Amino acid sequence: MRTAFAALSVAAALAVAAPAFADDHLVSVQAAQQRLQQAEAGRQHDRDVVDRALSSSQAEAAAAAVGADLGRVRAAVGALSDAELAEVAARATALQSDPVAALDSDIRTLLMIFLIVAIVILVLQAVD
Repeated sequence: MRTAFAALSVAAALAVAAPAFADDHLVSVQAAQQRLQQAEAGRQHDRDVVDRALSSSQAEAAAAAVGADLGRVRAAVGALSDAELAEVAARATALQSDPVAALDSDIRTLLMIFLIVAIVILVLQAVD
């Protein structure tokens, strides 16, 4: 009796359910491609911001102060996740957009050291 009831329930559910076709998607292909292009453009923008920050003379001095190879740090930027890259880019933007806000060169160098160390730590976490 239970098996017959279960079979009838399944048959009724299948009869009432709307048919699903291969072309039925929640998101269109064009919308998905557009979103992927936007995400890639945002990631490239963040990479450019970080690269500009790492190209400065303060970045070279900061890397030398902590014994980091700036070339390896630049190469490691590509290994960061989107969220990590966005965070580092936001910090680099803040550092570049307000360079004279009562910061002397020593504090700016320390901030650049922090930026480089943050990149190195994030890459090491991603590798492990």
